[in-house]
Amino acid sequence: MKKTTRILSALAALLILGACSAEPGVQREFDETRYFQQVTAKMSLEHGYLRLDYTLGVPNQSMTFLLKNQDVSVVSVDEWYMNETDNIRLYYAFCEPGKSGELKDEDWKLAWPDEMPGEDAPRKSHPRRSSLVLQPNNSAVLDVPLTFLEHVEPPRRKARYTVALYAQIALNTLQTKSEVFEIPVFPKTKDVEIE
Repeated sequence: MKKTTRILSALAALLILGACSAEPGVQREFDETRYFQQVTAKMSLEHGYLRLDYTLGVPNQSMTFLLKNQDVSVVSVDEWYMNETDNIRLYYAFCEPGKSGELKDEDWKLAWPDEMPGEDAPRKSHPRRSSLVLQPNNSAVLDVPLTFLEHVEPPRRKARYTVALYAQIALNTLQTKSEVFEIPVFPKTKDVEIE
């Protein structure tokens, strides 16, 4: 009986001392990069079907990307956000047709997530996550809004523009990037080319 009382007293003392903090009010941040496992499988990020009628100043345009498991085993991306567009970044640059390979790093601008100049991106304190599990040769579909086409100012007035794009996965545990590709973009009013 005495031994049980001593053990219970010791446990109660540990609970009381453990509840006390040497640094009151200081909260420790959860380090997600240590929690989620790095994805080492062979993955690819590819654009889906490309439309031929992208237009400046028109809302609700989007593009589809496919994150594909090219490995021979099942892949689990534990860091995956439930809101699919939080998992991807899209970059764009105006260029001449066939000249996207000549673009410099400083020519690229962030297209998604859509952030207006001088505007801070909204921060989510606790984003919701759900593991993405991909069987071999299967893909996850990511629909990315092309909201930058609504407000972007092209370099000069033309009847048709060429916009170079590339996307990359925005996770710490998965480093996958698409190839650079070009799309034709038309002004809202089909003006005659002015050079």
